[in-house]
Amino acid sequence: MKDNSYLKAVIFDMDGVVINSEPLWKIAEKNIFSKLGVPVSEKEINESSALTVVELCEMFYEKYPWGEKNFKKIEELIVAEVIQLIKTHDTEILGVKNVLKFLRKKDFRLALASNSSHDLIEVVLKKVGVKEYFDFVASAEDVTKGKPDPEIYYYTAKSLGVVPEKCLVIEDSIVGVKAAKNAGMTVIAMPSREDFDKKGFELADLKISSLYQLLYVIKVFRVKVS
Repeated sequence: MKDNSYLKAVIFDMDGVVINSEPLWKIAEKNIFSKLGVPVSEKEINESSALTVVELCEMFYEKYPWGEKNFKKIEELIVAEVIQLIKTHDTEILGVKNVLKFLRKKDFRLALASNSSHDLIEVVLKKVGVKEYFDFVASAEDVTKGKPDPEIYYYTAKSLGVVPEKCLVIEDSIVGVKAAKNAGMTVIAMPSREDFDKKGFELADLKISSLYQLLYVIKVFRVKVS
């Protein structure tokens, strides 16, 4: 891992990093697409977890075209179901608040950059109770292309007033890691247990298995604000 003493901001992905919502997305997507007559497999759902809902619709429509091509309506149905599932399920990721508090005390600028909609992000921040820690929140709705395109990370860095080279990103997906690396940022990957050994995460500067490890890494490498 390179010397990070110059880093000034930490940008978090949301699903799989701040909240354990990935399994809920899979449930909602499978339910909604099944109602449309789309034979969605577990493999397809797992491999498309980093896509925006619209990108997912486009992918499935090309394979299994159904009647009305109303991707916006499908997105609304999936997001609505995910929101309900988040409200009723245990979605905790250990260490979220402790890490954010620590980084805040170290005077880092903090942001969230997610492929999810702002409506869903608001629900998540309220459920986890961490909205107050973030200086800025970016959604795929704010940019023209979602991850793996680096646009959302350029947009977030600019909004924070920090150049990309001074940003550290925490990502759980390979497409997210690619997006942040293509933006010229330092990236720590935090894959799920199932994805931990997948090829592609070697693009990250470091790979960890929990946010508590992130806390340890920051302390060990004595990351300071310039």
